[in-house]
Formats: sequence, C-alpha cells, structure tokens
Amino acid sequence: MNSNIQYINPTKKWLHVIFGICLLIAFFLPWVEWNGISVKGYDLPTGNFFSISASQFSLENPFPQLSFTFYIFWLVPALILLSIFLAFNNKKTILSSFIGGALALALFTVFFLFTKTLIDLGVGRNVYQMLQLPSYIAVAAAIGFILTVLPDTGWSKKIIWVVLGPILAFSAYKFGEKKVMAQTHTATDNVPADFSISANDLLNEFVNNDSIANAKYGEKIVVVNGNISQIEKKTDSTTNIRFDHTDGSYIVFSFDKDQYEQVKNINTGDVVSLKGSCSGSIYSAILETTSISFKRSTLYKNKK
Repeated sequence: MNSNIQYINPTKKWLHVIFGICLLIAFFLPWVEWNGISVKGYDLPTGNFFSISASQFSLENPFPQLSFTFYIFWLVPALILLSIFLAFNNKKTILSSFIGGALALALFTVFFLFTKTLIDLGVGRNVYQMLQLPSYIAVAAAIGFILTVLPDTGWSKKIIWVVLGPILAFSAYKFGEKKVMAQTHTATDNVPADFSISANDLLNEFVNNDSIANAKYGEKIVVVNGNISQIEKKTDSTTNIRFDHTDGSYIVFSFDKDQYEQVKNINTGDVVSLKGSCSGSIYSAILETTSISFKRSTLYKNKK
C-alpha cells in the first residue's frame, strides 16, 4: 500500500480526491429522516442510531452485545483521509480505498434495510423519500472512490469491492432478522388474548390518550376486529394488514412468511379478527396521526 507509483493520471488522481472529500462530508450529514427526525451517517458507530429508534419508535437493537461491531464504520472517514494523503504523495490507495468505499456502501445498506423495517411497523411509507440527499451522494462517492483507486486495477476487482459491502451487510441484517423472528416464544395463536376490541375503539383510545393506551396494551396479546382498509402482500411472502381511522391514524399487523397461507386469500374490505402482540404507538407530529403496530400476528378468525 505504501509503494511509490511511477505514473498516475492527474485527472484520475483529482477525481479520487474529490470523491473522497464528498464521501467524507456526506458521512457527517443526515442520511435518513424518520418522522421528521434526522439520522446522520455517523450515528450508527456513535450509538445514536439505535438510541433514536428505541426512544422514538420502540425498536431497539436486537443484539446490544454486538454494538461494539458498529465502531468499524469509523474506518470510513479514517481510510478516506489516509487515501487522500497517499494520493497526494503518489502512493497506492488500493487497500484503503477499497475497504473505505465498501464500508460506506455497507453502512448505506444498513440504513436502507432498517428504514424498510420501520416502514413495516408504520413509520413512513416510502424508503426512497425517507432517505436524504447526503445518503445518495455517499453511495455515488463511495462507488467513485473505489473505481478511481490508484494505481488502476482490473474492473473485476473494483466490481467485487463495490458489491462486497452491501452483500455482507444484507446477509448480516437478514441473519439477525431471522434470529429475532426465531426467538423462542409461545406461538401467538396458542396464547390467550389479554384484550379483544374493535379496531375503531382501539384507535380511539390511542388517539385520545396514547400514554394511557400504550401502558394498557403495550406488549399485550390483543384481538382486533374490523374491516380491512389496506392489505400489502409482499414478494417475500410477508404481509401487512391495516385498519384505518377517519383522521388518518391506523393499526398495522405485520405477518411473517409462515403466516402467508392464512392471509393470502384475504382482501381489502373483509371483516376479520387479527391477533398479535401490541408494539405500541408512534405519533407523527407532521401528519398529526398515530400508528399502532402489532407483531407476531396471526389470523384469529375470518368472518367473511
């Protein structure tokens, strides 16, 4: 990494430096906005990422014992600075640029996947709208940073490093998601319900006083009865079913893949009873609406 380069293309050298500076600046800017709350690129290694998701949306780090692993993303600015220094001194930047760029793309992948998880829980509607401009700049700059390494290397190596970070981040995220879903607990359909209530009545309770409602229903098994307002059957066989309130507030039940056979024939307008563990509510100050999410969902009874 420290060998002198006999000749470098000045244009490519400056492109490499520019991509590095853009990525460095973007790292410290907001990458995503969750219901009006900005989360910056460096918030994951600092721990603010999960602090915000836990305090604002009741979604905590499922593996807090592994929080120290996120410190690796501090290598992004460190390796960028190292690469810029090496470039100005006509030395190889291959290793530092490859690793720094790959880590930045992996970081973006985590932001993207986690934001999609929040959407599944009722926070926002479109991941691409929630992602902020600096996150897109970071992706473009990270790819450019890898493609302009000094000295030039084969395209196969560059492409491998471009996709390596996202693939590893995606695999780790899905593995963790699967472990959480497989945590030992009694199947929801075998657990007696703590409450049985109509969707409208439940929504009214949360809209009128969400603090009292959260204390009453949080982490309790609840049967909710009502007409389906919206149903989203995803390509990965997971399903979201919603009951909507007149003011825009809503209840969302998230069904895992193993529940697909139960809900595949359900449609908007059907009268159903759904059962799940209440994760609590999230209030959007911008929309002035409340969303109530349920996990470990199951079809309790289809009245159609």
